[in-house]
Amino acid sequence: MFALKRFVVTLLTLGIWVHPTLERTLEPSPECNSFVESRSSHLLYTGNSSVGNVPILEYNVTELTSFDSEFELRTLDPEGVIFFGDIGGQQNYFLLAVIQGNLSIQTSRGDGQVLVTSGPKISDGEWKKIAVMKHEGAVAVRVGSETAVTVQQSAESQRAEIGNGMLRIFIGGLLPDSGVTLGLNPPLDGCMRSWDWVRQDSSILERTLQDSKVQRCWEHIAPGSYFTGVGSVGFSSLALLGNSSAELDGADWTLSVELALRTVSARGFLFILVDTQNDYILSLKLNHPSQELMLHLRGTLFWSHSYPQTLCSGESQFLQLQVRPGQLVIGMGVTKATMRLTDGDYELLKRVLSQPGSRVYLGGGPAGLSSFHGCLQAKIQGVNVDLDLAEVKHGDVRPHSCPAALDIRDGK
Repeated sequence: MFALKRFVVTLLTLGIWVHPTLERTLEPSPECNSFVESRSSHLLYTGNSSVGNVPILEYNVTELTSFDSEFELRTLDPEGVIFFGDIGGQQNYFLLAVIQGNLSIQTSRGDGQVLVTSGPKISDGEWKKIAVMKHEGAVAVRVGSETAVTVQQSAESQRAEIGNGMLRIFIGGLLPDSGVTLGLNPPLDGCMRSWDWVRQDSSILERTLQDSKVQRCWEHIAPGSYFTGVGSVGFSSLALLGNSSAELDGADWTLSVELALRTVSARGFLFILVDTQNDYILSLKLNHPSQELMLHLRGTLFWSHSYPQTLCSGESQFLQLQVRPGQLVIGMGVTKATMRLTDGDYELLKRVLSQPGSRVYLGGGPAGLSSFHGCLQAKIQGVNVDLDLAEVKHGDVRPHSCPAALDIRDGK
């Protein structure tokens, strides 16, 4: 067994591990678009709870002179945890989050119920100054100069604040083994700066930023999903099809995939449909050795075309793929091709898409093979794909933000 593992590691190191379906090799990841990430050492990323990395602040309640905190927040993510605080255990907690793009408070009550209060929309990608203040048995949250949300404290919460327990603040999520049910997806693709937590020392956050690049944010962001060249995201195929899944039995059903991208490296899978056995049924890949965009069907090369000249220029690229009865249509830039699709292949694609357990991957394969590096936005059946809805997602993928230098919308 040890010899087999060493052999596999050797193959991966040499870059000659062969995928059993596509029989393609892992190639190096050459950069084709000059790009400087410029992650800032004073901007804290709040979305690392997906990999179990949650910054935690702890204070003895008897040593506190204030429960007030403030910070600045920037996010394009419509849902996630800003911070979660508790005193004396998680039965007495306070949550500040983003739900449907709006600021939201969630607090526990003495009778076990949970109170949720909604505030203004903040997921616009602009910096917001947020202050959380305690005053006469209530907690008020201010955005800028305006009080946005106020919630009354329970008697249990007020008693805990004069006890001898510990105040814990979890930034961007909960502990991995938390038993609290929030009713939302915790990771928040957001950034925090200029914080002052309960008027106490929080130098652990500065040390975290100094020690870890993945805890940092870019100075400027743009909408999109950023893939680092490692990992991918995978969705249930039925979940992505939405309402059109009910039409799969129809004779004129159509699959529509639209991708907007800006590459850093000229390689990697953009889109893959796999069946319940993890076999690649339909895939779209930037193949660096041949400098081609390749489309495979049933693991066999179905169509290929040389890269557009603009691929490595830093310009936005737009790609469309449609599966129709008797036809497969693909277009990228000025290139457009229509290929004949047999009835058998058309029915196979419909059958795989309708099977529970089939998945669609974006930005790489199931095992992270040949992953895309750059900014990507996807539409399937005309609907923007929300990476937070993925069944599997690599922790390095930023689901709602890209470096501003890779802004897809400006079309440069």
